[in-house]
Amino acid sequence: MDDVWIRLRVGWSPQGGATALGWASWQPGYLAAPWPEQELRPGFAYYACEELKGGGRAIVARATVTGVLNTVEVASPEIAHQLVADQLFDDDLSIDYAAWSTNAYNRRKANAPWPQLVIAWRVTTEPAGPHFLPELLRFPYSGWQRTTRIGL
Repeated sequence: MDDVWIRLRVGWSPQGGATALGWASWQPGYLAAPWPEQELRPGFAYYACEELKGGGRAIVARATVTGVLNTVEVASPEIAHQLVADQLFDDDLSIDYAAWSTNAYNRRKANAPWPQLVIAWRVTTEPAGPHFLPELLRFPYSGWQRTTRIGL
């Protein structure tokens, strides 16, 4: 069976819709691994894992990439937001800068030294599961992992 990728968190989605945005930023020199660097392009499908209200984590959706802002170095959080907005936002999916800057992940990253590398991707999602796997309890720092235990 082929390996499949699993991402911790579905991403930002307005009112839980079927379109979502995922993104990450890190300082130059850091190697984000594991990471689907070659695969992350339109048409790439992966599973999304979320924490459940009752506890634990499970695969809850299948995500298919529809657009990507390839890794780019940016000088500030404002520029990162603008690049993501220019590439991936539209009437159905957008985050204004106030919401972007108050996101817990982005608040942590804003306090880190800049410039940083930023990547973002837009997906359509469809419900899957919940599927519980032991490896979902721990994720690498990158937020991605591979498994052969479930197939797309």
